[in-house]
Amino acid sequence: MAEYRWKPSQMKRVFVLPKDIVDRHLRLAGSVQLKVLLWVSRNGGEFDVDACAKAVGVCAPDCQDALQYWVAAGVLLPSNDEVTVSTPPPVDEQPKPVPAQPVVRPAAVKPQMTEVVKKQKKCPDFAYLLEAVSARLGRPLANGDAETMLYLYETAGLPAEVILMVVGYAAQTNRFNMRYIEKVALDWADKGIMTMAAAEEHLCLLERCQDAIKKVQTVCGLTRPLSGEFAERTAEKWIYQWKVEDALLLEAYNICVEKTGGFQTKYVDKVLENWRMQEITTPEQLQSGGKNKKKAPSSEENQEYETMVENYIPVYKKKGKR
Repeated sequence: MAEYRWKPSQMKRVFVLPKDIVDRHLRLAGSVQLKVLLWVSRNGGEFDVDACAKAVGVCAPDCQDALQYWVAAGVLLPSNDEVTVSTPPPVDEQPKPVPAQPVVRPAAVKPQMTEVVKKQKKCPDFAYLLEAVSARLGRPLANGDAETMLYLYETAGLPAEVILMVVGYAAQTNRFNMRYIEKVALDWADKGIMTMAAAEEHLCLLERCQDAIKKVQTVCGLTRPLSGEFAERTAEKWIYQWKVEDALLLEAYNICVEKTGGFQTKYVDKVLENWRMQEITTPEQLQSGGKNKKKAPSSEENQEYETMVENYIPVYKKKGKR
């Protein structure tokens, strides 16, 4: 492995960057975004869009868009944002998370190839997007594919890094069709998934849903695969949020089959929810009619406990301990 070091004369004037830039953003960020970040860091956080555009060699709107990438990713904060550290409120007063508001996107009017070529020449970030998508799909992009990319990037307003995450997700599931990629990307836009952080959280949820679906099918011995967003989200709730034991899930499934003749997601969900309200978490508790309660200690047990407390010697006071 070759090693390199800085030339000493280059170290007279330096500035620093967070390690997270390389660890998380080096692969996803475009060349213009990296250049703008370097320029802003070099100038102590001050951002003059015209001076930046002249230094980087792109138009001012593209510089502004590139800067917004780092703001959206949580790397940079506007100077008027005050970062304060306060004591969190009690658990029962914690504010509930506000769900992402759906984004109203324009009607699907695809741009023409002439617009694609013009944007590609004018915007290095979009040009990089086309190259990266082509590389991830393993084939050159057809005119219709390039037009779809421009629609997602400019009309639907999805950042390049989010589009690349959609393409990466499609490639992992062996779905290289541009129509599928467009459908997923627009679904993300409708759900307000417009940043890398939101996209990463959504992909983690999708992975948990798939794992939960497989777990439910295995435990219940289902031969017909479950599908649909409701089934996936409900299975994720059972396995990851409620942490339902396999035996209890199987018991709920058996009751559902007995009552309905087959597997019904809503029915099983109601059964498990009812048991959860009764604090039933095991088949043994189900058989006993509720949560097992510990019996009150006898007088002999109380006396034994009091004697143990009286004779207790801390570890640090025992002989041979310091």
